[in-house]
Amino acid sequence: MFETMLIVHLVLAMAVIGIVVLQGPKGEGLGAIGGSARLFHGPRPRETLMLRLTTAVSILFIFSATYLVLSR
Repeated sequence: MFETMLIVHLVLAMAVIGIVVLQGPKGEGLGAIGGSARLFHGPRPRETLMLRLTTAVSILFIFSATYLVLSR
């Protein structure tokens, strides 16, 4: 069981890294200091999906890490 959970944990870690890399940049660089028109628009649907996916996989990663620590 421990080895299976270790493999799941590794897959979740790779998934978190992959999802974060796939996300677009959030900042506008120095243009964000003076404000930008993007502040008045909500997130695009793709950003919302990636944000939810990142949150879900990250929570699963935390649970698997906690399980691995407590089962040792």
